Amino acid sequence: MIYLLFALETCLVVAAQLILRYGAARLGDQELSLGIVLEPFRNVYIFSGLVLHGLSFFLYIFLLSRLRLNLVYPVSTGATIVIIALLSTWLLNESLNVLQAIGILTIVVGIGLVFFPA
Repeated sequence: MIYLLFALETCLVVAAQLILRYGAARLGDQELSLGIVLEPFRNVYIFSGLVLHGLSFFLYIFLLSRLRLNLVYPVSTGATIVIIALLSTWLLNESLNVLQAIGILTIVVGIGLVFFPA
């Protein structure tokens, strides 16, 4: 059950990042200002990303109460990077070059080494 919650936390972070990216793209060429603080109330995508990050935060805290930090953080962060890189190429039409693909493969190997120690 704990590993299912671990996967859910990662999925929430990934969904939040993808939704935030979509919402941020709708900002266009606006300048950085204090108005960005109000953006979650004007942009449903940014608000949704904020809510998903909040949910993932509380789930992450629960996971930390049950699992070691030196397992949770690298696996969660690495898996998030890999999944976002792959989904952003598919859903957002962002590009991925050969070196980035090699980096993603390296992260996958690293996750395996951390998650499944010998």
